[in-house]
Amino acid sequence: MADRRYRINNYRWETAYLEGFDILESGGIKTHFSEDGNYAGPYFAFLKPIDSGEDDSDWGRLAFRCEHKADATQYVYVFATDEEKVGYDYDSPKIWDVLSDDSVSGFQKRDLLMQLGAKKLIDNDDILLYDRKGRYLFIAFEAVGDSPMSFEDMCVYSEGDFFMQAFPEVYRERNGFFHRWLSVYSSIFNDLSDEIDNLPKLLDIDTCPAELLPTYASWLGLDIGGGFLSEDICRQLVKEAYQLSRIKGTAKALSRIIEIVLGCEAEIIEHNTMRGYLLSDGAELPANLKEGGVYDVTILVHGHIKEIIRHRLMFLLEQFKPVRARLHLIELDNNAVIDGNAYLDMNATIPVGQTPTLDDENNSGMVLTLL
Repeated sequence: MADRRYRINNYRWETAYLEGFDILESGGIKTHFSEDGNYAGPYFAFLKPIDSGEDDSDWGRLAFRCEHKADATQYVYVFATDEEKVGYDYDSPKIWDVLSDDSVSGFQKRDLLMQLGAKKLIDNDDILLYDRKGRYLFIAFEAVGDSPMSFEDMCVYSEGDFFMQAFPEVYRERNGFFHRWLSVYSSIFNDLSDEIDNLPKLLDIDTCPAELLPTYASWLGLDIGGGFLSEDICRQLVKEAYQLSRIKGTAKALSRIIEIVLGCEAEIIEHNTMRGYLLSDGAELPANLKEGGVYDVTILVHGHIKEIIRHRLMFLLEQFKPVRARLHLIELDNNAVIDGNAYLDMNATIPVGQTPTLDDENNSGMVLTLL
């Protein structure tokens, strides 16, 4: 069998049978815990068999990255066979049909693989498969413990090494001492090759790890360190950092930052150019906003902003504001409240999502209808 690599990415996890695991955007899985952080196991993951297309196929290596605390343990089960069915009888079910059956528990599926001759490994993330032979390769994972666990960057190598091919046939005893000893260097070579192949992804804003985003932002003069922004906002800011730097010190730059962080547009009032100023809806500027010096800039945002988001937003705006400018962030409430001086037929609105009621003392029999 020619050397092949099988990447275990989102597609393979979506076609796998997962019990207690969530699929990550990065192409891995992570144990699912309840919102209060309590244990929500058991945790099992059964991959759909990898088909080499040839009987008596040799398998080389299974490598992945597993992250968990010391109080958790991961088990890996590996089984290779040329037969798709559990037994040789005509009515025997297929192995994958059993592993993907919701009515069969994860413990029963694990026991089935062990009965068929699966290899069990404990806390091992680099596994040689030289003793596995068969067309179909079954891989299963079990997580035990009260702390989160994740499996990422998983890959199956059909051969597992390249160096053996450089030696005479007499030295190519499969799964022998020399073969296993040489696999140490082959594994290092394969991992290094994978890192080199993945270098373009590290420089792509859409695919690079979130930890690199503050570094890339600093190259463009933008400070987003500290982990105070979500990953999506950080990626968008880094993407537009160059364009934002070109218009730094303008109202357009401030407006775009607000749109990225809050997801809505804002009204920016520069007090040095506010004579005859009209809001975007044509309304005249309130009198209390006409005060202030030429360095004052008022930002009107529709809706309520949480205090922590306000601090994050102001931290970014301070980096793009004009020199000596003083920023004032004002929240505008879109909902009006009916008071004692309002009539029901004019100058009043009902806040969205609230149900109007009449108190017990009002016996007029009037019906209030929302249009």
